[in-house]
Amino acid sequence: MYIIGLIDDELTQLSRIRATIKTNAPKNVEFNFKSYNLEGNATSLVSKVFSEVIEDIKANKLSLLIIDYKIMIQVTKIKGTDILKMIQDILPKFPVIILTDVISECINHNFVDPDKVYKKSEFFKIESDYSKDKTANIFRNMARYLEVKNVLEFKLNGLKDELIAKGLDQSVFDELIDVESQLDEFTPLNQSEVEKVFDASKMKEVINLLEKADKLLED
Repeated sequence: MYIIGLIDDELTQLSRIRATIKTNAPKNVEFNFKSYNLEGNATSLVSKVFSEVIEDIKANKLSLLIIDYKIMIQVTKIKGTDILKMIQDILPKFPVIILTDVISECINHNFVDPDKVYKKSEFFKIESDYSKDKTANIFRNMARYLEVKNVLEFKLNGLKDELIAKGLDQSVFDELIDVESQLDEFTPLNQSEVEKVFDASKMKEVINLLEKADKLLED
């Protein structure tokens, strides 16, 4: 099931986003929504929401994120592109859509993909071709993201098994590093397989040293 994350300060707009996507979504595709809580201190809100988003991606609880470009928290205006930038710095391949009626202002940022900036007023015209096309793109982006991510994870697990079977084979090790670097653009990696291998190697060294120490004490 796809999970579409929503970041918007207006309940009416959240309802309109959900209604638009539900109306124009492909048939027989399961999906749900998660709206992020925007209550609290405005100065720390961006970091808080960012952390929640990353945790959800890590837990496979988020397939795509839709962010309103202008978010008002109390008397403070937050730009959706600020959250986008933080996500892209860590996960450049995760799909994020910006909704705005000031597209030219939004795409002035060189890190913003113009194809993932939707004109809000047109998107909300549920019966329009624009709305239908953009909704179709949302599902295509989610499908593409998850397909590539799953392929990389499958390949990584195969290389991990091969590394265990062969030991520290350099060619397998190099390929594993390459696949990890690709996967790292799609999903947060806690401890990489490479780091695990290094940790295992260090542990073996410690065990060997302890065994040698025991022998010396016995002698």
